[in-house]
Amino acid sequence: MQTARIAGFFVYVAAFFLPACRQVATPGALPPEVYRGWFRAWITLMNTFSRDVWHSKDFLAILSGWINPLILFYLVFLIRPRLVWTRRIMGGAIVAFMAATWIYFALVPMVPLIGHVLWIAGILMMLAGGAFGHEPLEFNAPGPAPQ
Repeated sequence: MQTARIAGFFVYVAAFFLPACRQVATPGALPPEVYRGWFRAWITLMNTFSRDVWHSKDFLAILSGWINPLILFYLVFLIRPRLVWTRRIMGGAIVAFMAATWIYFALVPMVPLIGHVLWIAGILMMLAGGAFGHEPLEFNAPGPAPQ
């Protein structure tokens, strides 16, 4: 699973430099602006501090912006094998925030592009080890296994 996590990390990082989303095209209007992943990440994190955004449907976009810090914490927590449950809870939050992103896309409406797809794929590759139970659950203190 380490290979999948490493490959997922590189896919995740590459996605920030690709077109992530755009508004739906309207007939007779100017072509919609295309937003790169790094720009969307920056905007959603900066809007975290706006009270008005939290009282609108745009709070769903803020949740999507918090996926990136959660992923970084998740990767740091991989250093400690005993933090399995912490990583699983964070993984669940990340997946819930992904769903919030797609709900936001439907409400605004916005069209996900290749950067968004690769961003999601990279994240899922990094989370795969924890999701499929390849990490041992440690309920007791470390020690020799019973015979």
